[in-house]
Amino acid sequence: MTLRDISLTLLCILIWGGNFIAIKLGVGELPPLVMITLRFLTTSLVFLPFIKWPGKERFWKIAEVGLWMGAIHQGLLFVALGILDASTVVILLQAQIMFAALLGWLILKETIHWRTGFGLLLGFSGLLVVLGGPDSQNLGGCLITLLSALAIAISYIRMRQLQDVHAPTFIAIINGASLPLVFLASLIMTPQGWGLLPQANWAIIISVLAFQALIVSLSHVLWQTLLARNAVAKVTCFILFLPLVTIALSVLLLGETLPASLLWGGALTVVGVGIITLRKIQKKLPVELDPVA
Repeated sequence: MTLRDISLTLLCILIWGGNFIAIKLGVGELPPLVMITLRFLTTSLVFLPFIKWPGKERFWKIAEVGLWMGAIHQGLLFVALGILDASTVVILLQAQIMFAALLGWLILKETIHWRTGFGLLLGFSGLLVVLGGPDSQNLGGCLITLLSALAIAISYIRMRQLQDVHAPTFIAIINGASLPLVFLASLIMTPQGWGLLPQANWAIIISVLAFQALIVSLSHVLWQTLLARNAVAKVTCFILFLPLVTIALSVLLLGETLPASLLWGGALTVVGVGIITLRKIQKKLPVELDPVA
């Protein structure tokens, strides 16, 4: 990789880490389901003019992926970030890599050799350490985060059937398909949330929505470009920096503290995920990453 592409890859990781901070700020102003409804609406409108009709059958496949990846995964993620620290959420969310490996074994009959098995053991051990820390009093939030990780892992399996999808079309359909469901959920679960719009800090809300709809979405288009002109293994290795970047930003920008359980559990989890990721790269299997987070 050239120095320029390395810099652009690190920029993508920084943006994705910053997205956790943006969500945390957003759900500090409005209930999570209201905030994510605004996010899906904004992103859909931004990318709708660039959509290319993929055909009826392909449209419904993308929409199905969108429900798992958008409404369920991201909806739960926003709720989790309204309960837990961003640093805790990003560690627990690494379970998506482990869930994806297990689902690949169960559904796609992929083999799990001893190195991947060892990575799974380390990763789940790390999660248990994190769950045994201070956030054990917020087990509801932890469970929601793990369900979010499972939902995105399921969407990865479904995405294996989608190849060479036009990026703006993919983003527009996923956000558009998720929009009515999260809006309905917000009306049922937090109907009073919409009444908070006039009192909210709109400078923060607009900044968060602009960052997510433009910067985060475009970073994924850039990521696909980097994958196309470099060896996939070299680019995807940088994903391992995402938890570290997110934790650093959460401490610097949100003032979060890092208990020993999070440090040790996070270290075990990241090492375990790293082993699984490197094994996937060696076997030329897809390395999962939430493409619209």
